[in-house]
Amino acid sequence: MPFPLRLEELFFPIQEVRANAEHDPQGERSGTNLKQSFNIQAIDGPPGTFGVDLVVECDREASVNPPYFFQLQVYAIMRLEAALDPAAAHALVATTGFSVVVGAARERLLELTSRAPWGRFMMGISQLLAQPVAEAGGSTH
Repeated sequence: MPFPLRLEELFFPIQEVRANAEHDPQGERSGTNLKQSFNIQAIDGPPGTFGVDLVVECDREASVNPPYFFQLQVYAIMRLEAALDPAAAHALVATTGFSVVVGAARERLLELTSRAPWGRFMMGISQLLAQPVAEAGGSTH
């Protein structure tokens, strides 16, 4: 059986990267901390269609010597191609959707910084925290 979840679309509504002029290239190299918001929403359309939204950014207050200040928003539309109970559907969309949007954000940030003054920057590990799923037209925060 093929994987029951399909990626329909992937967008980057926000793509902002600014070089930190005060970054010390000889100083702390792993001091960038992240802030993230991850939401899943059932959206209008064929049954089993979900919007998966990730906003990830440099946490300026918690970071030490970050080379870049950035904010990325990744929005994916995913569709279940199998009938699953709501709990199983939510778990599948959450885990797979999170992996997809985090991977997309990591690759986009590498691309955006590839010609920047402090060189390519790879975003650190992000952890999926439990999120409730919203009904069509609703949202989660």
